[in-house]
Amino acid sequence: MVVKLARAILLTPNDNVAATITAVEATKPVMATLISSGEIVPNISAREDIPFGHKIAVKDIAKGEPVIRYGYPIGLATVDIKQGDHVHSHNMRSALSPALAKNMPAPEIRPAEWVRRKVADVLLAGGVQAEAADAMASAITEAHLRGVETHGLRRLRPYLSRIRSGGVDAKAQPAKERRGALLMIDGRNAIGHYVAADAAQAVSAAAKEVGVAIALVRNSNHFGFAGYYATLIAEHGQIGIVISNGQVCVGPNGATKPLLSNNPLAIAAPTGRNDAFLELDLATSVTSRANVVESAKSGALLPPGLAQDADGHATRDPTAALAGSLLAFGGDKGFALLIALEAITGVLAGGSYADQVSSKEAAPNAPEGTAHTLIAIDLKKAIGEENYAQRLDEMLDRLRNLPTAVGADKVRYPGERRWKLRRQRLKEGIPLSVSDLHGLLEAARQFGVSVA
Repeated sequence: MVVKLARAILLTPNDNVAATITAVEATKPVMATLISSGEIVPNISAREDIPFGHKIAVKDIAKGEPVIRYGYPIGLATVDIKQGDHVHSHNMRSALSPALAKNMPAPEIRPAEWVRRKVADVLLAGGVQAEAADAMASAITEAHLRGVETHGLRRLRPYLSRIRSGGVDAKAQPAKERRGALLMIDGRNAIGHYVAADAAQAVSAAAKEVGVAIALVRNSNHFGFAGYYATLIAEHGQIGIVISNGQVCVGPNGATKPLLSNNPLAIAAPTGRNDAFLELDLATSVTSRANVVESAKSGALLPPGLAQDADGHATRDPTAALAGSLLAFGGDKGFALLIALEAITGVLAGGSYADQVSSKEAAPNAPEGTAHTLIAIDLKKAIGEENYAQRLDEMLDRLRNLPTAVGADKVRYPGERRWKLRRQRLKEGIPLSVSDLHGLLEAARQFGVSVA
């Protein structure tokens, strides 16, 4: 049914189409909201009826120009498109279409050290202090080495934007207070990758002394993927456990607004190989918000059971899901785990918790206030590192050798794929998508860094 108040949303200021979150009637005004700031794009009227969940042009798009949604090109205009037009297959060729995909360049291979150094140089040129630049560059590079591209280069330019706007303090140094086996860390709104890496080193050093140590971090920012910091601890002959809160996106079944982040839980432990770790790294939502954004960019429907809209109803529309909330994995049990993780993260750290954590999109100039909990268990003080690695390897071998049904996937342990991929990419280089490489080189040009 067509409603009188037509609404649409944009994620980034450079989007030239908005996603409709109501049905739109021809000639009626459309309230298109930039959800990163709440700003309303003025003077948009629909030139034709547009179904719910489809795209409306918020500015003129010339034939051959990219159609940009959620900050990324999703296709090319096949004719001149006017503001207010319905943008769909009749006037746009999707980036997923065979004709267009055939003409798109293949991923470019770059050495891992080139990626790390280029990101660090861009951050240094952008005013980030050296230790923080190195920490963030290493975390981003590791994301690509381990195949976690959602936390890689595509996060660089938005982070730089938050630094420029004052949302993140690029010069800040975290403050640490030691209370026996407990470390209380104030991130002071520093770069989250730096805060978490510094906390991982500190909690590991404390565990070497006393056997077990816990770091409670407040006033931090988004830090990438949690498994990276768990393995920073595990590299020292320890078990690393990392939890974080973050941007609010998860609600209980039927809720009309989210309350919690998809708090990641990571556990890492050393195996008998120096270049491989047990690495559990999972979000507590059924899927990540980044995956929903990717589906919104490509126009693909979500699988059932992942999200609900702003009215608390199940939805497969990624645009409606972004306006609503994700669901916890495992139903009510998963949401109960999520509540418990928040109780020992944001609540325990004395920082922001649940929906007190600021949204990077709704308040790009405000500190997030993200909290992390890091735990280190020293194996030397437990049963011995070599003894533990031997016992763990024996268990993983038993897992691999389990009999399986005909045609079943090969059994893997958590982290096995990541560390195999890391070995391969360290040797052969990292394949960078066109958009990831373009974003890095554009940032380099912007800050006067060589693109060679």
